[in-house]
Amino acid sequence: MSQSRKQRSYLDYPLFPRRRRPWRWLMLGGITLGVLAFVGWQWLIQPALHPVRDAGASARRASAPGGKQVVLIRSVVITPTALPDAADDDLVDEVDEVGLSWAEREGRAEVVTYTVQTGDTLWSIAGQFDLDVDTLRWSNPDLERNPDLLPVGMELVILPVKGIYHTVQPGETLAAIAQRYGVAEADILNYPLNDLSTPDDLRAGQKLIVPHGRKDLARPTPQPSLDSPFAWPLVGVVTQGFSEAHQAIDIGAPYGSPVYAGRAGRVVRSGWARTGYGYTVIIDHGEGLQSLYSHMKGEWVQVGDWVERGQLIGEVGSTGNSSGPHVHFEVRVDGQRVNPMDYLPPGGPR
Repeated sequence: MSQSRKQRSYLDYPLFPRRRRPWRWLMLGGITLGVLAFVGWQWLIQPALHPVRDAGASARRASAPGGKQVVLIRSVVITPTALPDAADDDLVDEVDEVGLSWAEREGRAEVVTYTVQTGDTLWSIAGQFDLDVDTLRWSNPDLERNPDLLPVGMELVILPVKGIYHTVQPGETLAAIAQRYGVAEADILNYPLNDLSTPDDLRAGQKLIVPHGRKDLARPTPQPSLDSPFAWPLVGVVTQGFSEAHQAIDIGAPYGSPVYAGRAGRVVRSGWARTGYGYTVIIDHGEGLQSLYSHMKGEWVQVGDWVERGQLIGEVGSTGNSSGPHVHFEVRVDGQRVNPMDYLPPGGPR
């Protein structure tokens, strides 16, 4: 006899049957669709964000000093931002390819002559025309030879843009000039005031504006001299020695020459000194020993930086109360100035 089935009444069933809840799957599907839509949108707009460069772009590459690459896109100089041995794509910043042309930019559109007035300095003149001191020097040969030569009544060439005013020499090519100053050839060619139609339009004696061009001084590096308390901070000539009235030594060198830390230590001062020292760096070497470097061109290190012996900390300038391009170098022991020559290698700055 078979077992009878269990009888169920309607009371055995729930009043509201349990329903399956698909929300988890709906949410997962929505997220997946959203990701796919975003990827598709990025793929569609990619050509608009990154237009294809023309095939002649590679021809407009120029080698800058040190093997770095500078690429021109519509007369915009792109400065290197990576080490020379990095990949070419890493050497340039992003550039807006629809930037303004030279003719569309605001500002002066001509070379002018300025007459030095009483109280003028290179820095005040540069600021007046929104330039830098280097541009003034590289536009006026007398200033490049001696930036302190600024008598009242002197006439200065003032460029409309930061860069170099170059005089074409016999046999020079536009490509060679561009390579020398680390810019693209087309940037010189396309600058309106140069009035060049082709690179072959050059003639000896012609003046060219090299927009954003730079002159990099190549100077020898001082010997480390590890057997002396300090190494020489730069290669040059001692122009003034230590005395009671001048408790330091002055080391003369061409404007812009590199200045190095004479000994490892921590930077405790970097900036403009109101005492007539101009741009000044002070390094603390521990045990009460400090070194000071002043009249420099600008700031290269910051307070708190640790620098090694022979590390670049600045460039030779003529800031503050200075009689010419040089570095005022002090050694201090427990706050007292001592003769730096007692701590430096014999034989002079080398």
